[in-house]
Amino acid sequence: MNKSIYVLFLVFICYACNRSEEQMESGPRTKLTLDLVDSILVEELSPLVIDDYLESTGHFLMRGTRSRKPYLVNDNGLVLKEYDILNDGPDGIGPNGAFGYGFLDQDRWVAQGMFNGYHIFDCEGRKVNYLEPIQLGIFAMSIYSYRTFFRSFTKSGKGVIIGQEQNLFDPKSIEKEKIQTPEYYEKVKTVFAYALENGQLDLLETYPEDWTPRKMGEFVGQSQPIVAYHRRLHEMAILPTLGNQLFIYDFSKADPELKTVVELSHRFRPDGLPGPGHNVEGYSDYPNFTDIRYVGERILVEFKTKIPIDILTQLRAKSEQYHTLPEFKEALETFVKPYYMVVENGSQIGVVDGLPVHGALDFADEDGYIYVNDNLEPEVERNYTIFYKLNFSDLD
Repeated sequence: MNKSIYVLFLVFICYACNRSEEQMESGPRTKLTLDLVDSILVEELSPLVIDDYLESTGHFLMRGTRSRKPYLVNDNGLVLKEYDILNDGPDGIGPNGAFGYGFLDQDRWVAQGMFNGYHIFDCEGRKVNYLEPIQLGIFAMSIYSYRTFFRSFTKSGKGVIIGQEQNLFDPKSIEKEKIQTPEYYEKVKTVFAYALENGQLDLLETYPEDWTPRKMGEFVGQSQPIVAYHRRLHEMAILPTLGNQLFIYDFSKADPELKTVVELSHRFRPDGLPGPGHNVEGYSDYPNFTDIRYVGERILVEFKTKIPIDILTQLRAKSEQYHTLPEFKEALETFVKPYYMVVENGSQIGVVDGLPVHGALDFADEDGYIYVNDNLEPEVERNYTIFYKLNFSDLD
């Protein structure tokens, strides 16, 4: 009798464990996988990154990472145009190039010049329009290898640029003693919509009222948000880099309307906001969000883990030039890793622990593909540029 009860107890435990695993697999931390489905080879020695892709034409806008020159490339990797616009001529944007490039529609594309406005070109490389710079000054400057600061598109037949410009805010506009207070989040608006036809600039809510630090009246740093836009759905996503909230807006009308607030979670991200334990002598090991992309109708959110504070403190004690130490490079390889959370229909449906190929997240398109770039730090030296094309095979 006792033996039978013991067997039944074991069966119950196994059943409960299996049920627990099934529930975990169907929750927000379900482990999802990305599969390599194709690659795009471009016969270009200079490293390229993808700034934009237009699904209706199968064309990419790529950017030389050294030259900042734009290239029009088809989805077979053939360079259709190498645009000569890095000059002061009538069809130029200046010798410094652009922060990034984006399609406006099938016939036009946009270059965000280096603090000199938005230049509109046709597909032959002729400048057809121009929008004045919007920054109030140059108070800060950020340049990313794989991210642009805007998304351009056509809505109701009119050209629009949606983006984030950190220089839309003059720090002097807030009194010095209040610059690091919650009042910052109420006053600062650096997300914008810029109309091509009439040049109207609308400043949009940058730190939503329901974002935890603003709601709790707690200042946690600037946490400038990352913005993504889905052209076909006319949906906008705003992701403050601190905290665990993603804000999704319906932008089909004149003004964005908040649809959903998604609570994000991952085993390598703290549930709360960064506290004193995450910051020592100006260094924080809090894993900020680093990117957001629409992948089809899903949203991919990226963050990266950092070198723990105690490890970095030990490295700093060894040398003021600790960045050059072999131990620092080893720590980077050991601790700094990308992780991803996947959102669908307003909820987190899973996580992706790293990419299946060498390289970095470069781009994602509205057809549901992710592009990984291995050209800036290639695993193998080569005389061409390659992009790996991935998708979620377990979700389609």
